[in-house]
Amino acid sequence: MQYSAAIFDLDGTLLDTVEDIGHAANQVLMDMGYPPHPLSAFRQFVGSGVAVLFERAVPQDVVHQNVINQCMSRFSKVYEACWNQSTLPYPGIPILLERLLELDCRIAVLSNKPDRFTKKCVEEYFSDYHVDPVFGQRSGIARKPDPQSVWEIIKYHGVSAEQTIFVGDSEIDMQTAQNAGVFSAGVTWGYGRPASLVAQGASLLIDHPEDLLSFIANHS
Repeated sequence: MQYSAAIFDLDGTLLDTVEDIGHAANQVLMDMGYPPHPLSAFRQFVGSGVAVLFERAVPQDVVHQNVINQCMSRFSKVYEACWNQSTLPYPGIPILLERLLELDCRIAVLSNKPDRFTKKCVEEYFSDYHVDPVFGQRSGIARKPDPQSVWEIIKYHGVSAEQTIFVGDSEIDMQTAQNAGVFSAGVTWGYGRPASLVAQGASLLIDHPEDLLSFIANHS
């Protein structure tokens, strides 16, 4: 099969964002009188959107919608001030994107991060690579693992599901690919566990961006 479009998750796949997310979330938790977490814990909290992040982060006896809404509102303001302090692309990602362009492979991003921050991150770190479209969690649009946005990207690029590869680091990403009927590549450098990626249907495990480039180059 020839792949002419690659859809990437953002956090844990293209960018290591956990430190900035963790600092912002811990600030919110402490402001509201809740205990913070080690930054490493946020590797398991991210991936399903900000609401789910705080459902996992606040004490379980206070997981109520009004508390989550307050956390989300505060987080947006705190994260605005620190979203790019420690965040960096994973090693090899810029070269991967550059080479994909040389292969005439279309590049898109689909994240459960709020849409505004998803676009800010891509503009900050990947503006040279013609990433389009860039979708985060949008109002009125179901988040991953719902396949709606994958199909929207496929239609936008005028390719088929069979020509599309979805690249992510989480179980949700693998589920998204399954639901959309596209090939799934699970990266092992992110926040998910390889065994979990396989259990959720990963068609391929990738240990380094060069491996993904080789795979796509051999199928383009």
